[in-house]
Amino acid sequence: MKRTGFNTFVAAVLLAVSSVTLADGSDGRAARIGWHVRQPTRFMVSGVLRKNGTTDVIKPIQAIIAADNDDTAIKMFAKTAERDYPAYALIATLASPVPAAGKCENSI
Repeated sequence: MKRTGFNTFVAAVLLAVSSVTLADGSDGRAARIGWHVRQPTRFMVSGVLRKNGTTDVIKPIQAIIAADNDDTAIKMFAKTAERDYPAYALIATLASPVPAAGKCENSI
């Protein structure tokens, strides 16, 4: 009889703790301690380079870039291409958003 009472007590305590945890939630905790989680948008940027002084030598390049929008991603990509390939000119670009690989959880 005492064992049944103890089991009931343990179950009640676990239920109370879990309901407090669920009521607080990870969003409540994050707001309370000042965490603001933001997953940046990533873009797959592709480009075609043409060797300076030629019309038939091209080189395709790609990169994944975190940026606020596709225009910013292309600008960042262009700067990198100019630095890494000084003998080439960037003649075409295309930026596509990369889907998020997972979700960010804040329940530490």
